[in-house]
Amino acid sequence: MMDMISVPLILDVLLICLLGATIGYCARLHKKLSVMRDAQSELHKVAREFDQATTRSRLAVEEMKIASKEAGKDLQGELDAARTLIEELKLINASGQRIADRLQEGVGVASQTLKADEDELVLDPSAELVRDKRMEKQARKMAETLAEKRETPFSDGSAKRSEAEKELLQMLSRKNGNG
Repeated sequence: MMDMISVPLILDVLLICLLGATIGYCARLHKKLSVMRDAQSELHKVAREFDQATTRSRLAVEEMKIASKEAGKDLQGELDAARTLIEELKLINASGQRIADRLQEGVGVASQTLKADEDELVLDPSAELVRDKRMEKQARKMAETLAEKRETPFSDGSAKRSEAEKELLQMLSRKNGNG
C-alpha cells in the first residue's frame, strides 16, 4: 500500500493542508487588522477631541485667573474702604462716648443743683415757674460749659458743636423766646 501512495503525493497533501491552514489564519488576521485600523481611526478622533478639550480647559483656567485677579482687586478696594469706614466709626463712637460722658456729668451737676433748689422752694404755684427758670439756667450753663470745652475752634473763634449740642441750644433759645 505504501507503494501506491508515493512520498511526493503525501508531501503535496501535507503542503495543501498547511497552505489551507495558513490561508485561514491570514483571513482571521486580516479581519483583526481591519478592526484594529477602524479602532485606530476612532482613537485618532478621540485624541483630537481630547486635545481640543485640553486647549479649551487651559483657556478657561487662564480666564478664571484673570477674573479672580479682578475680583480680588475689587474686594481689596472694598476692604480698604470698609477699614476706613471702621476707623471713622470708631472715632465717631469715641467722640460720642466723650460727649455722652460730659452730658452725664452735666446732668449729675444739674440734678444736684435742682435738689438743693427744691429744698429752698416753697410749695406754691409760682414755685413751678421759679424751678423751670432755674432748670433752664442750669441747662444753658451746662451747654455753654460743654461748648467751651470743645477743642477745635472755627476760624471765627466760635466752638465746634455736635448735633446734640446744637439742638439743645436751639430748644433753649426757642424756650427763652417764648418764655
